[in-house]
Amino acid sequence: MIMRTTLLRLLLLAVVVLSVGQTAAAQDAETVFERLRDKYATIQSLRAEFTQTMTSAYTDEASSFTGQLVLEGDKYRVETGTEVLIVSDEEMYIYRPSEKQVLINDVVEDDNSFSPSDFLLNYDERFNVSDVETVTLDGTRHYKLRLVPKNADSFFQEATLWVRNSDTIITRVEVLDVNDTKMVFALDNIQLNPTIDAKTFTFTPPAGVEVVDLRS
Repeated sequence: MIMRTTLLRLLLLAVVVLSVGQTAAAQDAETVFERLRDKYATIQSLRAEFTQTMTSAYTDEASSFTGQLVLEGDKYRVETGTEVLIVSDEEMYIYRPSEKQVLINDVVEDDNSFSPSDFLLNYDERFNVSDVETVTLDGTRHYKLRLVPKNADSFFQEATLWVRNSDTIITRVEVLDVNDTKMVFALDNIQLNPTIDAKTFTFTPPAGVEVVDLRS
């Protein structure tokens, strides 16, 4: 009888400890998430270097490229040297020098679209935080925040943010879509609230290139 009582107490204690641990982890995640929201509420613009890597369940090869990113609110400019130039304001321009072609389209804001500002400035509009852990990334202490979409039918299944502990800055974003395509966006040399020339978010197609207008 004593043994059964002792065993029962141990099991109850284990359940209590586990429940407290899960609650504490959730609270810690919300605390970090709140710090992140407070930090990025003060950020109006951002400039950084980036490396983007994409892998897919349908191919064994990963695609990767580097470039420069400039953000201001919902506007952004992505340059990758000779690969591609993307300028997005009220309209989006995608220029591929090697193909001598420019695509012009409306900016569409829905759960199936992806833009740098969505995951660096406006992530909390689409996602809730699920958990957090402390990790080391490139020799620096980070919080690794796992996010889940608010909309169950979202094109993106999950997202992960690496948040630098020292200044609460996102240095890495990873997203996984419903097609099991994973995109990793790593940032370096991040500048907060730099002065940005308004011309940064304008684009005029060069002479001699094909212009494909997809606007409605």
